[in-house]
Amino acid sequence: MNGGALGAVLLWTGLVWLLGLGVFTVACRVSAAEPRAWRDARRIAAWQRLSPHVLAGCSLLAAVGGALLVAYP
Repeated sequence: MNGGALGAVLLWTGLVWLLGLGVFTVACRVSAAEPRAWRDARRIAAWQRLSPHVLAGCSLLAAVGGALLVAYP
């Protein structure tokens, strides 16, 4: 696998994960008023606290993939 193919894989993986994180964020905002069991609320809150780190990781993955794609066409 050359650098361009690896870059494409990393770029698309990062973008798909970013899309999934966006869907998760919107779903949490839409369903915020629904009553939940305390376990579910704690689990969702833990994922929401982790979201900025996941966002940074996905963005870094997409940026590295884009850089590889440009460097090795």
